[in-house]
Amino acid sequence: MPIRSFSSGLDDSTANRSIDNDAPAGLRQELIDAIYLIFERVGLDESRLHKIITQSLGMQPSGNPYGGFRYALGRDIAKVPWQRVYDLIIRLRAEVPTLFHEEYRIVVNRLLAAYKIAWDLEKDGKLHRVLPSAAQSQVEAAFRELSHPRFASALSSFREAMAAYDDRPQRGRDACKNIFDALESVSKEIFGMPTATFGNVLVEVRKQQSMAAETSSVLQKIYDMANSHFRHGMTTPFTLKPAEVDFVLLSCLAGILLFVRL
Repeated sequence: MPIRSFSSGLDDSTANRSIDNDAPAGLRQELIDAIYLIFERVGLDESRLHKIITQSLGMQPSGNPYGGFRYALGRDIAKVPWQRVYDLIIRLRAEVPTLFHEEYRIVVNRLLAAYKIAWDLEKDGKLHRVLPSAAQSQVEAAFRELSHPRFASALSSFREAMAAYDDRPQRGRDACKNIFDALESVSKEIFGMPTATFGNVLVEVRKQQSMAAETSSVLQKIYDMANSHFRHGMTTPFTLKPAEVDFVLLSCLAGILLFVRL
């Protein structure tokens, strides 16, 4: 794709993706260019494209806008609150024929990465918070493993965790609580202990020597952290920083995959 075809390879696309409360002016204008590239390829009438974008941004389209449709869209998108730019990205995907969904996703994500935006457009047509590629692989692996009917309860908690993690603003406590609930649910299913706590499961893990002592010790520390910071028996208000939320999420994902594959 010609959009950012040279500069997109200069930086790690997952590095420093920390902007989650802005849509920079340059991004807005490049987005219009990218939208035109895609929609000219699929043959969408420019007048209709103008109406869709303008009305989805909450404005009244002109039948013959000053400077032409493309100029008018660049002017209009510059005026809206930053959240509306991301609404537009999602809205326009519904107008893209299925054959071009991946092309649209690649173009949009190149721009988001270039401006260090903390979101990527995923194949489900929604914006998700960016994780390093290795971590994203863990998320996808956990989703596949939990799709088995026996893990239905864990999958529900897992989905709630990811929704809280992706929310604007991020709901850190809900993300941590639900991903840990998913870990606990999986562990109880694997060990056939439906009424147990995660602590009870770890006692059984040690008794059966199901994993290295150091591994069970790490899981115990995560359990202690959960009880102190974000579960029902938490002893302090939730104060974990975003990087610590990432740590809890990824640690629990690793724990889920560990138990499933025992």
